Amino acid sequence: MRLYAITDRRLLPGTHESGRLSDAERDGLIRLAKEWAELGAEYVQLREKDLGQRELTDLAAAMIAATGHSGSRPRLLVNAGAAGAAEAARATGAAGIHLPGRWHAEQVGTARISGIVSVGCHSVGEVAVARTAGADLALLSPIFPTASHPEARPLGVEALTEAARTAAKMPVFALGGVNAENAAACIAAGAAGVAGIRTFLTGDWTTVAQKKRGRG
Repeated sequence: MRLYAITDRRLLPGTHESGRLSDAERDGLIRLAKEWAELGAEYVQLREKDLGQRELTDLAAAMIAATGHSGSRPRLLVNAGAAGAAEAARATGAAGIHLPGRWHAEQVGTARISGIVSVGCHSVGEVAVARTAGADLALLSPIFPTASHPEARPLGVEALTEAARTAAKMPVFALGGVNAENAAACIAAGAAGVAGIRTFLTGDWTTVAQKKRGRG
């Protein structure tokens, strides 16, 4: 099972200030990146959209350095919702960029200069556009009800099957409400892997990773 972990420092303990990265937040994200790498995450998305280019670059570099000694280093993708994301990705040697929702096809080609292009999709139709535009992988969400976007209508695992068929060789990862209990159903439905924010920040990812390795 391929794993794609996404950061959100607001879910870490403590108080958080928009536009500012505290030492505790920085240390927490670096620690998590190392743990995710050790348990076999293939991708880690740095999703801290409110940070400036300098802080984003420093954090990306530190996360890459922290995962350098793991048996399987994850590919770090910087969320393009942050100002200076592309510059931070190139400066640190990150694997590429993630384009969040409301991207357009032309952006995929532009982002290619930064390496791998991951895109966020909310329908099978958007997956089709991503494939045609040349994206490397897509996150389809929300598959299940999710606390991140409680107002969003879940697509269900049936959408994964259709999306995987539409995507052809482009991997589609299931995102939104995915946890240790339903991850296997996502794979059975055709997802290439599972992605998450809370799942990977709260510890549920440990169970998912163990199942990935066949230990659970």
